[in-house]
Amino acid sequence: MSIIYPLAHLSLGLIEWLLIGWSIRLWQLSTSLAMIVLPIVLGCISYDNLLLSTGSLIGQGELLKTLSLIRFILHYLVVPLFIVIGVELAHRAGAGWANNMVRVLSWVIALGLATTDIAINYVGIELVPFQFAGILRYRVANLSRLPMITIIVNVFMLLIGIGIWIRLKWSWLFVGTLASLVGNAIPSALVGTIVGSTSEFLLAISLLFTQQFSLRK
Repeated sequence: MSIIYPLAHLSLGLIEWLLIGWSIRLWQLSTSLAMIVLPIVLGCISYDNLLLSTGSLIGQGELLKTLSLIRFILHYLVVPLFIVIGVELAHRAGAGWANNMVRVLSWVIALGLATTDIAINYVGIELVPFQFAGILRYRVANLSRLPMITIIVNVFMLLIGIGIWIRLKWSWLFVGTLASLVGNAIPSALVGTIVGSTSEFLLAISLLFTQQFSLRK
C-alpha cells in the first residue's frame, strides 16, 4: 500500500500530460475554446498528482509546505474553469442556451467562484502534515466545511452532461461528472487522495471524449 498510492499518483500525473497533448490536438481540429482551457486545468491537476507522489521524498518541512500552498491555490483557481469548459462543450453540441452572452458569463461566474473560494478557504489557511498509505502531504487543519464550490461545479457539469446525453445521445460526460462528484464526496482522510484524483482524471477523460465525439456531428 505504501508504494501503490505514490505510484498511482505518479502515473496519473504523467498520463495527464498526454491528455494535454490530446486536448491541444483537438483544439487544432476544432478551435474549441474548451480545449484551450482544459490543458490549463490538466497542468494543475498533474502538478497536484506529482506533488502527492513525491511528498515523502521531499520530506516534511517548509519546502513541501510551500509547494502544498501552491497546490491549494491552483485547485481553488482551476476547478471553476470546468464551468467554462462545460458551457463551451454545450455550445459545440448546439444547445440554444449556450449563446455568446452565456459563454462570456461563464467566465465571470468561474472567476467569481474562484475568488470566493480563495477568500473563504485560502486566506489565512493553516496546513498541517498528514501521512496516509505512503503519501506525505499537507492538508488544511480542522477542515469542517464542505467543498461547496467543487460541489456547485460538479452539479453544473452534471446538468450539462444530461443535456449533451439527451441532445447527442452521448452519456460519457454525465458518467465522468458523476464519478467526479462521488469521488470528491468521499473524505480523503478515510481513503486517501487517490480516489479524488482518479475521479478528476475520469472527468477530464470524459471531456476529451465528448469533444472528440462532437467533431463527428
